[in-house]
Amino acid sequence: MHILVILTDMTNYCEALREIGSAREEIPGRRGYPGYMYTDLASIYERAGRLKGKKGSITLLPILTMLDDDITHPIPDLTGYITEGQIVLSRQLWKKGVYPPVDVLPSLSRLMNLGIGTAKTREDHRGLSDQLYSVYAKGRDIRKLSTIVGEEGLSDLDKKYLRFADEFENRFIGQGDVNRNIENTLNIGWELLKIMPKTTLTRIREDLIEKYYT
Repeated sequence: MHILVILTDMTNYCEALREIGSAREEIPGRRGYPGYMYTDLASIYERAGRLKGKKGSITLLPILTMLDDDITHPIPDLTGYITEGQIVLSRQLWKKGVYPPVDVLPSLSRLMNLGIGTAKTREDHRGLSDQLYSVYAKGRDIRKLSTIVGEEGLSDLDKKYLRFADEFENRFIGQGDVNRNIENTLNIGWELLKIMPKTTLTRIREDLIEKYYT
């Protein structure tokens, strides 16, 4: 049996915890939140993950709102230390019509390396992931630059990075209502990398490039 537990909204819980701490005149920690908030959150998340005497697994999704969109705020910061990963949603992608609007750069998974690769997903999974992340990050930086100098001031290579960032958001991140499997997702990743010259692919092994890029 697999159990899904969703806790929402943990931001309100932490705000209430701060109010209670203030009413008790407890010594405040970061930004006025109680110093024991980390321990309190950990006890909640770990308690929700216990299933004694039963086989199966539990997926726990604590949902919270980042105040002022600040990921370093104590609530998302401490939650990130406790959980095994984080999925950050982007208002900018949502406004573009990208669904799900996942911002992949600040998102992470600490369990990913244990569940990918040969005999699990595919041999190129790790290298492809690193390469897509790298090219997309560069494309985002160039997108910011283009708002200052204009697209006419970009080099041909910069324009390829810019095109990759747009295609990556629309075709890779954006899935719509399609139930896409991992095989199709990896293939789309390679299709997008073909936008870039082979010489820019420095995060992935040469033998994998020869096998999948061409």
